[in-house]
Amino acid sequence: MEGQDTEHRPIRVLHLSDIHCGHPFVQAHITAAFDVAHRGPWNAIVVSGDFSQRAREREFRRARELLDAFRDIAPVLTVPGNHDTAWWHAPFGVGDASRLHVGYRHWIDDQLEPSLHLPGLSIVGLNSAQGLLPPTLTWYPRDWRVKGGLTDSQLTDATRRMAESPRGDLRLLVVHHNVVRGRLSKRWGMARPQSTLDRIAAMNLDVVCTGHDHEERVEVVERRTGRFLLSAANTLSRRMRGRRPSALNVIEATPSTVTVSAWTFRDGAFTPGPMTASIPRRSPD
Repeated sequence: MEGQDTEHRPIRVLHLSDIHCGHPFVQAHITAAFDVAHRGPWNAIVVSGDFSQRAREREFRRARELLDAFRDIAPVLTVPGNHDTAWWHAPFGVGDASRLHVGYRHWIDDQLEPSLHLPGLSIVGLNSAQGLLPPTLTWYPRDWRVKGGLTDSQLTDATRRMAESPRGDLRLLVVHHNVVRGRLSKRWGMARPQSTLDRIAAMNLDVVCTGHDHEERVEVVERRTGRFLLSAANTLSRRMRGRRPSALNVIEATPSTVTVSAWTFRDGAFTPGPMTASIPRRSPD
């Protein structure tokens, strides 16, 4: 009976983003996030970047302490954010690009684009935070150091890794930068946003987890190449956009349905909010 209960239990993933250890850090938000985590069970926890504020060692040290505590609860997958990227080591490609993520690699994860495979669940991470390297550059100086980007080779590799996951797995892609245009910011997170979005939608996945834009967002994204459920988590720092409350997202999958819900911070706790979206479970390949 116990094995049958486990087999039919929904897959649950906790999605956090933009902790920003440093000046914007808010202990109350982290404490409340741990309260949610301890109320699991969770199959996995994903954190979609911006662990630090200035890519400083003391900020990464603090973030590592938090991650170790989350790892005591469930397996964790992370990707770097633009605030975790020491862009000054290779501005416009001039310098030592191998040092862009030296702090992140040492304190958070040596892998910038990890994969996590668990029973019924496959998660693929991509590094969209590439400082001032060509994949992120546009003609607008306002975008420099902030905009993300993915190369064709990265997207091809992610497509391959996603296709290699077991039939019927819930499939998640995790990137830092928002893949749809922000409602409040009015800004795309990625350079080449339309073509990147089409490539992602074609991966035959279920959910795309993002951060960066500091606005919670849950919706079904329809493209000519496919569709997916968007899980855009708000920041856990004090840098919320539009004076919105901090938020984290909860992903749940039954054999027939995938649902993402935004939980907002009010009165010292994260509780389910009005923002939720669902899609039918993707057919096995």
